[in-house]
Parts: sequence; C-alpha cells; structure tokens
Amino acid sequence: MYAKIVGISLLVVFSQHFARIIYKAGYHHVLYNHTPGPCHQIPGVDHGSEDMETLPNGMTFITSGHWWSVGSKHFHNLYKEQNRQGKILLFNFNTPEKGVIELGFEDDFDIPEFHPHGISVIQNEDTGKITLFVVNHLSDRDQIEKFQFNEKHMMLEHLFSYRDEAIILANDVAATSENSFYFSNYAYSRSHLGMLFECFLAQFPWGSVVYFDGANYIEAADGLLVPNGVLLSPDKRYLYVANGFFTSLSIFGIDDDDRLSIIQEYQLYSSPDNFLIEPKTGNLLAGTHHVLHQTGDHLNAPDVYNAPTKVLMIHMTNTSHADGITELYSDDGSNISAGTVASIYDNKMLIGSVVDKLMYCEVRTLE
Repeated sequence: MYAKIVGISLLVVFSQHFARIIYKAGYHHVLYNHTPGPCHQIPGVDHGSEDMETLPNGMTFITSGHWWSVGSKHFHNLYKEQNRQGKILLFNFNTPEKGVIELGFEDDFDIPEFHPHGISVIQNEDTGKITLFVVNHLSDRDQIEKFQFNEKHMMLEHLFSYRDEAIILANDVAATSENSFYFSNYAYSRSHLGMLFECFLAQFPWGSVVYFDGANYIEAADGLLVPNGVLLSPDKRYLYVANGFFTSLSIFGIDDDDRLSIIQEYQLYSSPDNFLIEPKTGNLLAGTHHVLHQTGDHLNAPDVYNAPTKVLMIHMTNTSHADGITELYSDDGSNISAGTVASIYDNKMLIGSVVDKLMYCEVRTLE
C-alpha cells in the first residue's frame, strides 16, 4: 500500500512537471499580426541582429551572425555552409535610408573566432569616447570583448578579452562603467542535449548573474533558470533581467556590495529576450518569444521553420516598478522570426532577431 501511494505521488509530480513544460512551450498561445505603423526589412541583414543598443544621438550598434553554441548539428552545418560571419553593424536613426554599415576591426582582432551575442554600449560624458562590451561565443569557451569605436574610420579597436571560469555560457552584458559590468550565464551545459535537459526537461536553476568590478568576478545572483538579457536602469540602482522561461521581468536592486536583491517579478505572459529603455517615457521595450517551441525549432533549423516575434512596452511607474503592458508589434514569423530586441528613437523602431532579419517601423500608435 505504501509503495502504491509513493508511485501515485511520483506520477502526479511528474505529470505536473511535464504539464508545466508544455504550458511554458506555448502550444496554447494565439498570436495576431499587427504593426505600430509601416514596417520594412533593412537590406543586408540576413543572419541575425540579436542585440542592439542606441545612443542618445540615434547611433545604434547591433550584433549579427549569432552562433548558437548549444545549437543542433543542422544549425552548425548551416552556419558553415552559408559562411556566416560575426559582425557589429551600425544603424543611424537619423539617416535610415542608408541602412546598416558593417564596422571594421583593427588587424589584431581574430575575426574567424568572433560569434557575438549580447552587447552593451557606454559613452563617456566628458570625452565622448564610445566603449562596447560584447559577449563572444568561441568554440570552446565564452568571453567578453571590449572595443573602442573610431567613428572617423568606422572601425572597432579591440581593447581587451575578459576570460574567466565565472563566464560559463554567457548571454548578455550590461556595462556599469568603462571597466565594470554585469553579465548573465543562462546555463551551465555547453552541449545541445545537456542544455535541453538542464533548462527545459529538468529545469535546473543553474543560471546566474555575475558582476565584474574591474578586478574580481562576483556572483551577484544565482539559482536562476535561463536568465537572458540584462539591462542597467537609467539611475544605475537596478538591474533588469529577462526571465525567459518564466515569461517575466525580474527587477533586482543593486546592493552596496554589488550583489542583487529581487524587488519585483513582473509577469509578461511572453518570454522576454532583451530589454531596452524607451528614452521619452523611461518605459522598457522587450523583444519576446511568444511560442517557445517554435522558437526552438527555428533556432535549430532556421532555413526550415519560422517563429513568432512580439514587442512589448512595459510601463514603469519608476525605475524599480513595472505596471502595465502595451503590445507594439506582433508577427507570426513571416516577416521576422524569433525577434529578440527593440529600440525606439524619435517614433521609429528597430526590431532585431536571433538569426533572421532586422525590421524598421514607424511607431504611430504611441502618438
């Protein structure tokens, strides 16, 4: 009798677990296509625009050519067959007709081993110097690259590669100064099957957010399940973390020792990838994956499957509290698949994707 009770209890637990997985995969989600105004694809971007950051003058730095290090064999073969290259692109909201410019690198940077993911851009208020931090997925490890932008020559000077055992499987980076930053480790396993088991089937909370203070790596928050994008609040008192699997925005307060304490967990009902700040209102913009199982299919075989894209505006009552959502953009994947990030400047919006296109839209719904 005791064994029967134990067996039934385990069956209930496992049934609830897998029901939760199916629910989070989004099989029940319904999506309706709509835009905030006229939209079109930016020419010359075919292999992703995974993350971006826009400066106050409208210059936007974009990572492209994302290599999914835990992707399927099909994805890796396709990456090689299409000769995809890691790139940093520059788009200027003031001259959108010029499209994107591919930035060059100084001769000392090893381009074949450049697979960019998350990006953070910081500009020195006194000198105007622009510094970029970029997550780089190498074949055997992850590291974070530091560049300085030379606007005259449209080049990136490579300054430093941050390498440490604390950088496990990085997703995004948020600069706090020219020599310090937070970054997210979204998983521990570096294999396709290992990550599938860790993050999706078993749902082990082995993700973390780490802070580099210029000398030491400090684990700022642990026990996280697949933390994606990270973004510093305008007042630098809070860190916004995209909680993809739990479809929420996590707002952390930054303690005196640079560690993080949770302030608010705000439900978005769609899986966020990256956050950016809308400059006029201070609200957050989120690129989200609304149907996760389709996103997974697309990332494993982008030449076969499309995946939905959704852009949300998260209304902030202050830098530490979210209250309300406006859906700005929704697409079933016909125009842009697996959208990850959105940036708005002067009522114009860019939408990036993991390995697909780059969209440009007029935003008339907020006028």
